[in-house]
Amino acid sequence: MKPIPLHQINSNFQVVTIRNPMGRLSIGVLILLLSSILFLSCSNKKKKVAESVTQPTVETSLTVNEGVASSENYEIVPNDKVCMVNDRFMGVAQIPIEANGTTYYGCCENCVEKLQKNLDDVRFGSNPLSDKKVDKASAIIVQDKNSGSVFYFSSKEDAKTFINENKG
Repeated sequence: MKPIPLHQINSNFQVVTIRNPMGRLSIGVLILLLSSILFLSCSNKKKKVAESVTQPTVETSLTVNEGVASSENYEIVPNDKVCMVNDRFMGVAQIPIEANGTTYYGCCENCVEKLQKNLDDVRFGSNPLSDKKVDKASAIIVQDKNSGSVFYFSSKEDAKTFINENKG
């Protein structure tokens, strides 16, 4: 390009520079949008994986308890889905807590200490049919579907008797 001598430049021309602040903003918005889509698609994959992992557990629990007595208000439930400190059926796997070589289950970190130290004799429940002391780790557990509370039995026969006696 040849330089133009100053005396030949038309003074009527003005150079106007317009900055487009939206250029940077629109790029930022575009990056944010793409990041959001990527994040959401990843979280959906994790959710699908979690659902596929928990589904067999439910099916396994059902097959383990096949033929086990249940009624409208009471049913035998898996021990690992019960908080053995709060005596509540939680519906999901609880925290396994080792105490003296035995596995108990609790819903939170506070339950760990209570079960390991057996505070307030929390590792044991009372069979409602005989008032005998039952170790919760080895108990057959029956849920009251209306309240979510649970009962501990030393045998499956006791649990079935309780369920049959308490049919709605």
